[in-house]
Amino acid sequence: MLKKSKKVVAAVLAVAMIAGMTACKSDKSWAMKNDSLTAPIGVYIYNLYYAYQNAQSLATDSSKPLLEQKIDGKDAEAYIKEKALNSTKMLFVMNDKMKELGLSLTADETKSISSSTDSQWAQASSTLEKYGISKSSFNLAYSDYYTKYQKVFTALYGKGGKKEVSDADLKAYFEKNYTDFSYFLKPLYNTDANGSTVMITEAEQAALEKEFNGYAADIKSGKMTMQQAADAYKTSSKQTTDQLQSGTEILDSNSGFPADFLSLFSSMKPGEVKAAEISGTYLVAMKNDITKKTAEQLGTESTRSSILAQLKGQEYSDEIEKEAAAYTNVTLNQKAIDSYKPSMFETKTSSAAAASSAAAASSAPASSAAASTASAASSK
Repeated sequence: MLKKSKKVVAAVLAVAMIAGMTACKSDKSWAMKNDSLTAPIGVYIYNLYYAYQNAQSLATDSSKPLLEQKIDGKDAEAYIKEKALNSTKMLFVMNDKMKELGLSLTADETKSISSSTDSQWAQASSTLEKYGISKSSFNLAYSDYYTKYQKVFTALYGKGGKKEVSDADLKAYFEKNYTDFSYFLKPLYNTDANGSTVMITEAEQAALEKEFNGYAADIKSGKMTMQQAADAYKTSSKQTTDQLQSGTEILDSNSGFPADFLSLFSSMKPGEVKAAEISGTYLVAMKNDITKKTAEQLGTESTRSSILAQLKGQEYSDEIEKEAAAYTNVTLNQKAIDSYKPSMFETKTSSAAAASSAAAASSAPASSAAASTASAASSK
């Protein structure tokens, strides 16, 4: 009788175990996990979505569907899935690095993460939710990851970090690549009562050039400073706001200035002043001595972080990608992962409205946070 009871109990336990295993295998709520972190399936879907969008930008044949093409020598589908998988693993890599470096998020950082997610989700939710991406998954894959990514970067390459960039290297980069400049200008047109633009007359332009050339001459001779000249123009033109514009930045094609503006400052020497016609305006421009700005600018966290990113952002991004590709301290829910394919985005993301609503969300997921660190480096 006892033996029979044992057999019954064993059978019941076996059935229960099989049922439990079946339930576990069919659980598609998560994509990866280890002892310290679980990545919901929505995180993987988000990374799959972004990888699909990125692959579209890399495709070379507009006459063929994306998934019939090759990206970086791989079938597009394989490329997209690999990127999504590694981007999801990056969360675990970053989680490990936070622990290794003894880092944790501050209350202000946690608040900032929440605020960033709320803002981006308001724009992206209508697109992402229909693919099964929840706000919490988006938060983990986007805002939370980005904040940790930058925090680890600063801890590694900032003051006292294992890979600290010296002040001498920061100084050398700043003085070689940045320009300190100031200018004031007048468009060569006026706006009439109807809001239409009307080009100024030849006589008006001649008078403007004479006035601005006079300012430039007075600045060169030391009779005026740039600020005094800009104030004099403000008075003569009956403006109500300060006319002097100043900046300390890298003047390149990403700066937003027109090409002839960049060319003008590139041709100038420190301390030089010029009056010139640039992009439909006439201006007085001065290129200042960048070395006089070094201490001030490197003393600001934003400039220092920006230079660090420009120097080491790509190195850091490549390192994280490499570690993610080789990462094994994680359990994959392969059945859940395999149930989502890049083809799910083929028709649903074809409309301009869908692309627009998700633009902000797809601009900086996990592996593109380097770009934000530079504002940092894009790696997807």
